[in-house]
Order: sequence, then C-alpha cells, then structure tokens
Amino acid sequence: MNTVTELLQPVENDLDDLILELKNLIGAGHPILQAAAEHLFSAGGKRLRPGIVLLISKAISPEFCLTTKHKRLAEITEMIHTASLVHDDVVDEASTRRGVDTVHSRFNTRVAVLAGDFLFAQAS
Repeated sequence: MNTVTELLQPVENDLDDLILELKNLIGAGHPILQAAAEHLFSAGGKRLRPGIVLLISKAISPEFCLTTKHKRLAEITEMIHTASLVHDDVVDEASTRRGVDTVHSRFNTRVAVLAGDFLFAQAS
C-alpha cells in the first residue's frame, strides 16, 4: 500500500511552489496576515486536495505539463479547505490542529476570522 507522500511524489515540487505562492498571496501588504499565512501554510498537512488536482491535471495534459490554470485551481482548492479549517477551529474553540496551535489561539479570533474570510475571498 502506498502512502500519501508516495502518491503525491510526482507533484511534490509543484506543491512546494503552491505553498510559497499561497504565503505570498495571503500576506501581501499586511504584516498580521503575513504572520498568519506563514503559520497556516508552514504547519504542514498532507496537501491531498491540491495534490489530487495537480496529479489529475498532469495526467490529462499533453506531455504531462501543468498550466497556470491547473496551478491556480490547486491553489483555490487549498485556500477553500484551509479557510474552512480556520473557521471551524474558531467555532470549535480548538487550541491545536495536528499538534500545532490554531490561528485563533496563536493570534486571536479576530485575526483567524479575517484570515479565513480573506482566503475565501481570494478563492472566489
């Protein structure tokens, strides 16, 4: 049986690029959002959803090349998923997720809601 890491290996570098792009996108021009973005996207996670988007995109593309549209769809997928987790942690008053402080416990509820809302807005 393969692990998630093994399954996503063909798009590993693309996922690394995706995380860098998301950090830059979210924090652009706002120091608190930059800190929240760094915290959110450095916390790890499987990145399964954007990984599936990228794998399928490579599989159906001529010469297995990813286009800008494919990469953007993967970013949108990760933004929506992450935003829902940030908001869920606020509602549940969770202090950690996967052993890492949640955004609202590290910063505050206001920053967490703003970061989640911003992610949803960017995804839209």
